[in-house]
Amino acid sequence: MQVRYDAVILGAGINGVAIAKNLASTGKKVLVIEKNHIASGASSHSSKLIHGGLRYLEHFEFSLVREALQDQEYLLQTYPDLVKLHSFYLPIYKNSKRPVWMIRIGLWLYSFFAKHGHKAIELSKEDFLREFKSIKEENLKGIFKYFDGKTDDYALTKKIAQEAKETGAEILEQTEIKTVLTDDEIIKIQTSKGNFETNLLINVTGAWVDETNEKYNLPSSYTIEKLSGIHIVIDKALVPHPLILETASKRIFFIIPDTGRTIIGTTERSEESKIDDIKVNNEDVEYLLRESNRYLKTELKREDIKEVYIGTRPIIKSQKHPSQMSREYKLDLHHLGENRVLNVYGGKLTTFPSLARRAVDILVKR
Repeated sequence: MQVRYDAVILGAGINGVAIAKNLASTGKKVLVIEKNHIASGASSHSSKLIHGGLRYLEHFEFSLVREALQDQEYLLQTYPDLVKLHSFYLPIYKNSKRPVWMIRIGLWLYSFFAKHGHKAIELSKEDFLREFKSIKEENLKGIFKYFDGKTDDYALTKKIAQEAKETGAEILEQTEIKTVLTDDEIIKIQTSKGNFETNLLINVTGAWVDETNEKYNLPSSYTIEKLSGIHIVIDKALVPHPLILETASKRIFFIIPDTGRTIIGTTERSEESKIDDIKVNNEDVEYLLRESNRYLKTELKREDIKEVYIGTRPIIKSQKHPSQMSREYKLDLHHLGENRVLNVYGGKLTTFPSLARRAVDILVKR
């Protein structure tokens, strides 16, 4: 027996459940199929930030920053229990890649795009060091304070999934897709929990998007760069507020307090393996410890690490170095007879509201 749906969505990460919620709200019968559990991928393995991407301004991605900050404001207003505005601190040292004047201009522009109304300010070294007692003073030139959002990524994704269900969407977890058969009239999906039919298949599998398209012979216009973001979790609070620092190679990393513990990350390791085979390695952990210890008065050791986690981000592949590739998402729609296949490439935790709205606009309103 084949159960018919207006749309079948593959993947129950933040973007998948947000699209399901928005589609169901238009009266569509929607099914989400997830091979693991809700938010099992990068949606629960991020830096837990709801931010515009201050560093994207360096690459002149103004539209991405503006959209992300608009989404940030929406999330701050809509989910105040899950998304909160925090003070972020950005110390500038003598060997910093980005000079004080550049940071000043970037933060002015960032504050201009932001909707929450809080402006960035410069602090004295004395005020900063009085609060951040664990941070070294040597070679410190200046400090900026600005405001950005922070969340519990897993709880936020679960909340959106619950809203999707309340709106009428169905979500099947721990469900294996066995076959996807497509002709000009219908798409048939055979799974471990039943067989389904639809004329609209939406691939929102995140870092698995290429593997899914290849396995089920689905059309696609892009491919992704798989970038692994590794975080270590320290079982104590090292800093009172989120801190943005530079690595020795001039990359950005975070030290973020999180309810009595500290999250440090992230890496940007390009992957060639299949997503399910990607693992944290010893070099990742040593890298984050080494970079953190360049700034901390008391050196961190391996035994201080409570947890290590990894989330693989799907970045649309280009000729640029992975760290320079755009974080913008693409909605890739294909028509196959009476059927449509939509692939979602990329997407940040912050921008899921606008991504879902745009997807529904493409699929329904037009």
